[in-house]
Amino acid sequence: MELKRPIRVRMAPSPTGDAHVGHARTTLYNYLFARQNGGTFILRIDDTDTKRNTEDAEAGVYRGLRWLGLDWDEGPDKGGPHMPYRQSERLDIYHQYAEKLLASGAAYECYCTSEELEAEREAQMAAKEDIRYSGKCRHLTEQERQALKAAGRVPTIRLRVPDVKIGFQDLVRGWIEADTSLMGDFIIIKSNGMPVYNFATVIDDHLMQISQVTRGSEHISNTFPQILIYQALGFEVPQFAHFSLMLNEDRSKMSKRMGATFVGEYAEMGYLPEAMLNFLPYTTHFRSWSPGGDEDEILSLDDLLEKFSLEQCTVSNAIFDIKKLDWINAKWIRKLDPADLAQRLVPFLQKEGFIGAEYDLGHLTQIARLIQERLPRLDNVRDFPYFFLEPEVPTTEIKKLLKDKDGQAGLKAVLAAVQTVPWQEAELETAIHSAQADLGWSNKELFMTLRLAICGGKVSPPLFPLMEVVGRERTIARLERAAAQL
Repeated sequence: MELKRPIRVRMAPSPTGDAHVGHARTTLYNYLFARQNGGTFILRIDDTDTKRNTEDAEAGVYRGLRWLGLDWDEGPDKGGPHMPYRQSERLDIYHQYAEKLLASGAAYECYCTSEELEAEREAQMAAKEDIRYSGKCRHLTEQERQALKAAGRVPTIRLRVPDVKIGFQDLVRGWIEADTSLMGDFIIIKSNGMPVYNFATVIDDHLMQISQVTRGSEHISNTFPQILIYQALGFEVPQFAHFSLMLNEDRSKMSKRMGATFVGEYAEMGYLPEAMLNFLPYTTHFRSWSPGGDEDEILSLDDLLEKFSLEQCTVSNAIFDIKKLDWINAKWIRKLDPADLAQRLVPFLQKEGFIGAEYDLGHLTQIARLIQERLPRLDNVRDFPYFFLEPEVPTTEIKKLLKDKDGQAGLKAVLAAVQTVPWQEAELETAIHSAQADLGWSNKELFMTLRLAICGGKVSPPLFPLMEVVGRERTIARLERAAAQL
């Protein structure tokens, strides 16, 4: 790919909700491309949809992208040489360029009402014609325009579209072209004075000197009217790259109805940002990277910087494979230092009520080290309440396991064996094996009984390190309580 000017790329989400995973993927690719080429990454907020935009949603965009570790060089919160970076603060700029197009004759005022336009569409549909604006306001005289204004009609502004074929060399998909005769003259400024997306985007991308526009394939159809606007204004057209769509596993479009779609939701579900960044490229199927299920698939942001290439992205739609994300997330959890993992578990432990505002990070680190291999997601820490809360004693389960053996006698023998030993894994194992030899019980009978007494269930981390982490006082108290209930 020939790069003729400084690399400047942008991400321009609408603040109508937290950062969507599709936005996150596109942001990642813009970020990687900019960093690979010593370029500038810009965040712009496209907030001309005033009915749906909120300040909270804009803050959610920032939170989601920063959670992923993707920061920008210019933006609404950072400033930069092309301020402002919110479209709602740039309306005067769009009107200046619309006036230029009107003055040059490249655009014109359209006084058609919504009812007239709907009738026109219905007639075209009935005649099985292509649906497009007929252009009946193209040649209004000044006298006709003044009469329509006097009648109270407020015009839109339309671009005068030539009947030509236009195309562009997509960095992912190759050459794409369209016949503009099927397009019709399209609106660039609405009757309420707000610019349409395609017009505002072109103005902003030009003034912010965007060199490559990289985005999802749903924007391919927008590229052709945008090129026409670039040409009408005499602007240099940037390069374009359009990535595949991201679909659910059933190949339906990702939506809230089908489950989590916003980055913040995945954070709340216990996914690591490292795992999400690692996972997102799988949804684009790099041609030069064919993951095979081994450790080579676990890639850091630095690894992605080395591997990523726009030209190596395939065009086939991507499948959001949640099982793959779970697998990657578990791998990343196992890579964490236990102290780091413990700190990341804190909000999930607090949410479950296992700890309060004050906690012992050293003890949490011990727990994290013990359960690290058993955590697919951070929120799965809820499966280990017995480190924090006193469990119920499942006496029925213990009696069923031991059948005719005296469970109380067995627990008392273990209690006697561990009362005075140093409370460490190796010493506990030696003492309990000695008691087991005296009792004549099988591993299953003794160790499962101890697990049920200490944890309240049959599944737990290895018994002896578990006892060490639960601690002498609490372990002995639980064994004594179980013995008493038996």
